[in-house]
Amino acid sequence: MAIRSKFELERYQYGIDIRKTHHIYRKDDKIISFGEWIRRRKDRCIIVEMITDIGKHEAFFYQELNGHDHIIRTFGSIENNLNQIIYIANAMSFIASKSIVHGDLGCRNVLVFKLDSNQPKNNLVKITDFGLARSLKISSISKNYSIIPKRYCALEILRNNDQSSYTEKSDVYSMGVLMWEALSNSEIPYSHIADDNRVVQVKLDSERLNRPPICDRQLWSLMESCWENDREWRPTFEDIKDILSVIKPSEVSDVPTSISSYEPPIGYTFKLNVDVTRNGLLGGRFRKIYEAQWISSRQESIVLIEMDKAPTKYEVSCYTDFNNCRHLINTFGFVENNFGSIMLLQERAPHGHLQELLKNNTFKPSSMVLIDIFLQIIDAMIYIISKGMIHGDLRCSNVLVFQMNSSKPEENLIKLTNFAFARPNEPSLSDDRRVTIPVEYCAPEILRSAGRLNYSELSDVYSMGVLMWEACSQGRLPYDYLISNKEVRQKKLNGEKLPRPWIFDRQIWPIIKSCWYNEPQLRDDFKVIKTQLSSINIESQFQYELNVDVKITNQLQSRHGQIFYNAEWIRKKKTPIILIVLSTETAEHEASFYIELSSYKYIIHTFGLVKNDLRSTMLIQERAPFGNLLTLLQSQRFKPSSKVLITIFSQIADAMIYIINQDIIHGDLRCANVLVFQMDPFEAKENLVKLTNFSLTCTNDPSCKNNRQTSISIRYAAPEIVESAGQSNYSDLSDVYSMGVLMWEACSQGEVPYGNDTSDNDIQRRKLNGEKLPMPKECDRQIWDIIEDCWYNEPQLRYNFNDMKKRLSDFNDE
Repeated sequence: MAIRSKFELERYQYGIDIRKTHHIYRKDDKIISFGEWIRRRKDRCIIVEMITDIGKHEAFFYQELNGHDHIIRTFGSIENNLNQIIYIANAMSFIASKSIVHGDLGCRNVLVFKLDSNQPKNNLVKITDFGLARSLKISSISKNYSIIPKRYCALEILRNNDQSSYTEKSDVYSMGVLMWEALSNSEIPYSHIADDNRVVQVKLDSERLNRPPICDRQLWSLMESCWENDREWRPTFEDIKDILSVIKPSEVSDVPTSISSYEPPIGYTFKLNVDVTRNGLLGGRFRKIYEAQWISSRQESIVLIEMDKAPTKYEVSCYTDFNNCRHLINTFGFVENNFGSIMLLQERAPHGHLQELLKNNTFKPSSMVLIDIFLQIIDAMIYIISKGMIHGDLRCSNVLVFQMNSSKPEENLIKLTNFAFARPNEPSLSDDRRVTIPVEYCAPEILRSAGRLNYSELSDVYSMGVLMWEACSQGRLPYDYLISNKEVRQKKLNGEKLPRPWIFDRQIWPIIKSCWYNEPQLRDDFKVIKTQLSSINIESQFQYELNVDVKITNQLQSRHGQIFYNAEWIRKKKTPIILIVLSTETAEHEASFYIELSSYKYIIHTFGLVKNDLRSTMLIQERAPFGNLLTLLQSQRFKPSSKVLITIFSQIADAMIYIINQDIIHGDLRCANVLVFQMDPFEAKENLVKLTNFSLTCTNDPSCKNNRQTSISIRYAAPEIVESAGQSNYSDLSDVYSMGVLMWEACSQGEVPYGNDTSDNDIQRRKLNGEKLPMPKECDRQIWDIIEDCWYNEPQLRYNFNDMKKRLSDFNDE
């Protein structure tokens, strides 16, 4: 049975997937007819048309009770979308009658108000977005007229974007693209091309869109007529309405096999309750996974995978033909059963999948162990690619863990599983199954094709980058801060990337980022990535050895998990140095920030890590001859003029721009974390400061959770960080707020923000109520304006560091 309703069953399109043959009878507001499948299935069926209220009530029970041998089987609900295209053509005919050109016709600009698959007259769609519209009667100029929707617009507009190119027939061209888009499961036109300018070239070279796989011959002929090179040959919208009203969709081939009639191409290797038993349900995010046991004397640990859809021939070939790779799951074969299910017998991973182990902190691998795991996955991928296939769904939950040791790489063993999305390594090969694509993990070119095209080794490379990000983020799911797949899709198509994980080895991040180029051809293949990862040598981070290259003389101070010592070179180097011992739980990662950022002129120079018998994290840094800015100001040893302060602030802003460009933020801007190397209270050019202390540094990602024990300084923190108790909302704009407090502190000659005697609770209350620090007595008015603009409660209203630097430069130029 197939139900014509809009409720939560499998969706089929009337006239494309199924059609009525002849009427049987009508009863109780239901119309029952024999059905005939056009595509997707072969089963005998009837079509039951219901009014909305009955459909809503009964669809729930049909869905809940589906699958029992003695209850009628329901395949799904049926939609009829052809009428909606007619309504769009009708609206466009009205627009054309008013001598108006829409200029931006596409599915994204069609709003759906009502959907009723039973009664076409109850459907309602409306055209929107007239931002690019223009009148053919009135000559006008708009700044929007320079914008061209290149994938949708007519050829004459691409050749010559002037008023004469815009006519009803240019909108007709776009109407053809809209119909193509609707029948291609919302695929973006020319999805295999990332660059819009390249799309223009191929269109002008007469390369047309390919016929959608579920497109009727008559519809395709109409679309092609909309794309005539000479616009005079294109139909009008009135013509399109007339043609659509008489179209009767004809047969389209492509009929996958249903589960009930599925026969594995290699036959059944085992039989349930003869060779193996099915025990308790273990779980399974994608398919049900059952504990299983051999009835014979075989000893391997096994599971039964129950498939809810028939596997593709490509998936089956991965299980049956890929048997020479240590890092691919071992599949024993299909299991015959009396449940009408497709069951696959596989080896069991004793530790489960990687994402769950990481997220639950059951497994906290070191950087060396992570690199080894990545290399194992890449070995599996190189093997798969050598067989002419791709995986199609790389993610941590598809990586099974057989052996694990957080500190010893050689004691880890993983295997890749789940080949439901496997297919040949052929980007132009169309996959017309209506499957839910893994939006968070897949490459932009796959999103542009709505999951139909553009699968290749390089699309798997993109997903490998997301997998590595996920593992380096301790199992955090990508884009977990976004509500819907639609938001994720839009961000990825706009070129936005995932933020840098803050706890991981700095050498891995450039490799991850290189996987995410928007254009596939710019990404490295798996063999190159393997070489890059193999060349990382964690041990090589030790540039010096205690009592061999450097020696400690005396302790200077201790603060916030850091102990500072005077130190001397044992060899011939003469640069004054200090040695820092980091003792926080994130010492290794804090040290990596010092080393990564040390080459910049306004950031403290770190020579490197020091190998020592205490196994402590030790760093050698240059020594600042005048100490930190706060101490100098408070002791009155340094009383800088406004011009000198502007120079110091510009140097700090410059350092922050560099830091933010590395996808990280400082997290603790204040005068105490500014070291002074040169100072002159009157001559601006004779001053040099450098930023230090990266104990609170983290990724530039407001959604990232900060689980470190290091406490924030509430006096300097932005309201959004105070509100989260220091756990989230860190961004470049939260650093801008702190920069404002730093500048206030400097202009106040080192005065403590909010005073020494004010409690943290009182400061928190005052900040969250919007109270700001007062203008310092000796503060220049122009500097005060810049400071105030750092303190908006809403982060998006604050200037960024680039803006700040420009304003400071303008001040100096006066």
